[in-house]
Amino acid sequence: MMKKLFVILSAIMLAIVFAVPAGAITDWDFYGSVRMQTFSVYQDENVPEEYDGNGFDDRDTRWALNTVSRIGATVHSGDIGGRFEYGHNDNTSDVTLRRLYGTWNFGPGELLIGKEFTPLHFVTNQVYDNDYGLRGFGGFFTFRPMIQVKIDGFKLALVTPGSARTIQTTTGGTERAADLDTTLPKIEASYTLALDNVSLRVFGGYNQFDAVDDLDNDYDITSYIYGVSGVLNTGPVTLKAMIWGGQNVDSYELTTNPEADAAPKFDIDEDKIKDNDGYGGIASIGAKFNDVVGVEAGVGYISFEDDVDNAEADEVLAIYLQAPITLAQGVTVVPEIGRYDYKDDRTGADQGDETYFGAKWQIAF
Repeated sequence: MMKKLFVILSAIMLAIVFAVPAGAITDWDFYGSVRMQTFSVYQDENVPEEYDGNGFDDRDTRWALNTVSRIGATVHSGDIGGRFEYGHNDNTSDVTLRRLYGTWNFGPGELLIGKEFTPLHFVTNQVYDNDYGLRGFGGFFTFRPMIQVKIDGFKLALVTPGSARTIQTTTGGTERAADLDTTLPKIEASYTLALDNVSLRVFGGYNQFDAVDDLDNDYDITSYIYGVSGVLNTGPVTLKAMIWGGQNVDSYELTTNPEADAAPKFDIDEDKIKDNDGYGGIASIGAKFNDVVGVEAGVGYISFEDDVDNAEADEVLAIYLQAPITLAQGVTVVPEIGRYDYKDDRTGADQGDETYFGAKWQIAF
């Protein structure tokens, strides 16, 4: 399947190249990255099914092609540019479209159309679980189709809206909407101040949709996220951090949703939506000892609470320690050990923990 797809893509790209008018200069820069995850994982019996638990103390070996392995190319022709990137779907033999976008430099800024990281995107270098980057523990991994304008450090994006047809209830059940109404795209914006060795960013996002029942009653579900992030690079040492707050973050529909209950609830008795409020953040510090060996430690934390009487906060905490090793140019091994603590859910029930150790192997070409 992969071989056939590569042949088809190659034929398409050659056709595009020969279709370029005489005199036009188009620069193609192809790249690829193959990654393997080799980890030993232990979960205790209290880890919920939604976090891959099975009700038993469980030990597994994860020895597989990393889903963020990729092949792609960037393209430039004057003021026009673009990029495509395909990855591997771990659950099937198929490939997945990671990136596909075009850009136009119109002088004072740039217009981007297609699928790319949105202005909220921010993760660490955690490599376990397919380069997870603490994305479910306070980080944001946000590949989405969008139309984005960038002018200097400011970005404004109109993104595919998020929605959820199945709504949780305050009693622990679920209700399914007969219809969903979305009238606006998701709106995201950020501003980055870049100095010599530090960058600071403020960001925000807003998403709204209506869940409609069988009697054509509308229930408004509004989600938003706001926060600040920064990166400090002092040569051998790099510090990254982000803190944020938000409402109904699960319904905001990030590419990876938080590993805690961040969903709004439908109160059947009051016939209304009860919002879920929360906050979180991630931080990492890394050091490069020489051209071969480095070290990095990271932490992520989130907490969400329903606007319901006697509800407790649902919290999760993640930590990791890694030692990246560069064997040759483009060849790296990243040993890593970490722990996920799912703490208690909103009813106070223990949700267990997960411990892992192993390495990611990568060759970039």
